[in-house]
Amino acid sequence: MGSQIMPIYFLRGEGVPLAQRRGLETIDRNSLFILVQAPVEPVAQALSTLRQMNVWMRDAYEREIDIHNESTFVFQLRGHPWSIVYKPYVRSERVYLTEEDARSISETLNTSAIYYTRSDTCGTLEYHLYRNGVCVEKLFFEEEVSLQFQSQLRSLEAKNIQDAYRFTMNFIREQDAYVPNIVEVEDLKAGQRTTLRFEDLMPHEVERMDYLAQQ
Repeated sequence: MGSQIMPIYFLRGEGVPLAQRRGLETIDRNSLFILVQAPVEPVAQALSTLRQMNVWMRDAYEREIDIHNESTFVFQLRGHPWSIVYKPYVRSERVYLTEEDARSISETLNTSAIYYTRSDTCGTLEYHLYRNGVCVEKLFFEEEVSLQFQSQLRSLEAKNIQDAYRFTMNFIREQDAYVPNIVEVEDLKAGQRTTLRFEDLMPHEVERMDYLAQQ
């Protein structure tokens, strides 16, 4: 059986080159990412240890890979200081990325990490910023229900945040970070052989992408 196309799309707006894009690419999507202010190698090492990922293909973009269980991608876009941990949703998955993963990686690497999750379906938005394993700011928003905000970085109360989406967009930009818009059109299936490529993400735009999984 030949190599298959990976059913993952990398979407971005027109105009600003990817290397210069910052903030949230979209809020109209269910998404979960961990961003870490470190290169791919130490982030992948920390995650593989933390989550017992015994499959680790380094620098795998545009290379053929065998899909295993709990497929996870750790990548850095060219021109960006943060690495991104992305785990496509699969119905059979048992390992979910959590805020504790972000905290632990932040502590292990003595750096900053952001746990970001957005549910367009449920109308929720959440982020946690960790520095050296300590949560220094977090926001949780549920449309027409509640807005919770705590920060050690600024004296601001939730009631003073007019627009949680704009506030979060500005927060991500202030960190010089970028939350992409990645869409899976079907599940990755263990046992498939495929070329690691996200549709519309060019090789020259990727500093490095590693593939982690469990065998």
